[in-house]
Amino acid sequence: MEQTSKTIIDAEGKILLYSIEDFYNKIVKGTDCFVCGAEQGTKEFNDEHVLPHWILRKYDLYNKTITLANATTFKYSQYRVPCCKDCNSSLGELIENPVSRLLKLPYKEICEAIVEDQKNFHLLFNWLILIYFKTHLKDTELSLNLDKRKGSEKIADIYEWESMYHIHCMLRRHYTNAIVDKGTIGSTFILPAIEHDSIEPFDYSDSIVGQCVMIRLGQFSIVCVLNDSCAAYNILTDYISMIKGPLTPFQLREVLSHMVYVNTSLKERPTYYSTFRENNEYHIISKIPDKVELLNEEDRPFTHGELLYEGIKDMFKYSTKDMTESDEKLESIINEIKEGKIRYLFNDKDEFRDHSKDFVL
Repeated sequence: MEQTSKTIIDAEGKILLYSIEDFYNKIVKGTDCFVCGAEQGTKEFNDEHVLPHWILRKYDLYNKTITLANATTFKYSQYRVPCCKDCNSSLGELIENPVSRLLKLPYKEICEAIVEDQKNFHLLFNWLILIYFKTHLKDTELSLNLDKRKGSEKIADIYEWESMYHIHCMLRRHYTNAIVDKGTIGSTFILPAIEHDSIEPFDYSDSIVGQCVMIRLGQFSIVCVLNDSCAAYNILTDYISMIKGPLTPFQLREVLSHMVYVNTSLKERPTYYSTFRENNEYHIISKIPDKVELLNEEDRPFTHGELLYEGIKDMFKYSTKDMTESDEKLESIINEIKEGKIRYLFNDKDEFRDHSKDFVL
């Protein structure tokens, strides 16, 4: 093994493990291939779409736009990150194609396939990590402020990239042949979603502070925490089991907010590290706390209401743009959401709000 600035390179020149410094300088701030680390000009690049082609085709997204953190829009067809042609092809062969076959199944068959074969679960988890990382890597190119007089910072300049280092190690596992222990897998729920002509069949949302992802694909949605070693799953399983039907977009965002709330409120966090065994096997290891506990409520960095509003604010503004209520009334509703007085999943008796009959085809 060759070690350069703590970046570990094998005898064939393959980068197995970046140092945090090289990860930041070459991947985050640079334009190297985010998988193999090839520099621009040393190999052919054709870049990687943040969302895979099969999703762009199925949901007719090529000419549609995504709303960015700076409130601007960006065409999905142009939403790409630096990637060499070889790695782009291998991502398609090893991750995107198998995942597309899995997720084109009906909702119940997807759940069965994941329960019956853990390989499907690991594949799906790695795919979610890949989309999450590409989404925020793209933010390194995009201005935080539309008004240049306010500064030239990029959206990603406010991120704590050290917390993304583990995510990057995990998404490269197909390239490095890393062996990951089961403790590296995060909480994941696959939930039914209401299908109706009035509801866009595709939706994506994530949380940078909570390292959580929600992606909706027609009749189902996947909500996942990427770095909690299933802590949120252990805490929220009984709560999620109270869901008795398909979910609206607002309800799905509320599930995401609960996942973020738990992950940002953990008293002790799991930690992850890479190690090389005597036979040069690369392992990604987890160290998980003995107990899953949350901080005292007053010590938690966010309230659930704050996180819920953060997750639905763009949808909320869209759904209320034609309302006749005064600005004061809308502000009052927003405050009630932030204060935890409004929720979408359950009523005051903790009964599931089933809206499936409200959306009859």
